[in-house]
Amino acid sequence: MSSNRIRAKNPKDFFAQLGDRAKLAFVGCGYCLRQPKYLTIFIISWVLFAYIFTFFRDGNYNWAIISSGLGAEKKLEILGKCFLAIFSNFASFSGLGIIFLSFFQAVAVALMVFTYKNRNKTATLNGASTSVVATALGFLALGCPTCGISMLTPILTAIAGTGAGALSGTLGGIFIVVAFILIIFTIIRLGYLVFIIVSAENYKEKHERKNS
Repeated sequence: MSSNRIRAKNPKDFFAQLGDRAKLAFVGCGYCLRQPKYLTIFIISWVLFAYIFTFFRDGNYNWAIISSGLGAEKKLEILGKCFLAIFSNFASFSGLGIIFLSFFQAVAVALMVFTYKNRNKTATLNGASTSVVATALGFLALGCPTCGISMLTPILTAIAGTGAGALSGTLGGIFIVVAFILIIFTIIRLGYLVFIIVSAENYKEKHERKNS
C-alpha cells in the first residue's frame, strides 16, 4: 500500500497535494459512511461527543450535582436536560463550535474503526492520537471554558499580570482553531487511506473476475 504521507519540496506543492488528497478523502469518507455499521458508529459518536462537550460547557456544575447525594431521579433529570441542551447549541457561536467539532470527531472515529478493521493499525493509532489532542483542546476551549481555560489563569497571571484574562480569551480562540485543524487533518489522512483501501479492493475484485 502506498505511503499516506505528503512529500513536497515547497509549500505550494504541499498545499496542492493536500487539496488533491482532501478530494479523495471526501470520496473515502462517503464510502465509509454509506455503510450502515459505520454510519451507526458515526451517529453514536456524534451524539456522544456533543453530549460530553455540552455537559461540561458550564464548568463542573453538572458534574458536581451528579456526584452529589441527590436521588437517582434528580440525577436522571439533569442528564436528560443536558441531552436536550445539545439542540440549544445551534443558537450560539460557541454552541455551533461544539456541534461541528463533535461532527468532525465522529467522522474521524468512523474512519478509525474502518482502517483498524482493515489491519492498518499504525495509521489508526496516529489518527487516534491526533484526534485525542484535538478533543482535549476542544474541551478546554468549547466543552469546558470555565474549568478548562481557567486552569491556566494562575500561569497566565504570572506571565501577563493583569492581562491574563484577555490572554485566556486569546488562547481559547487559538485552541479552537488548532483543534479544528488537527481533526480535519486527521479526517483527510484517514479518509485518503480509506480511498486507497477501497480502490485496492475494487481493483483486486475486478482483476479476479477478469481472470476467472
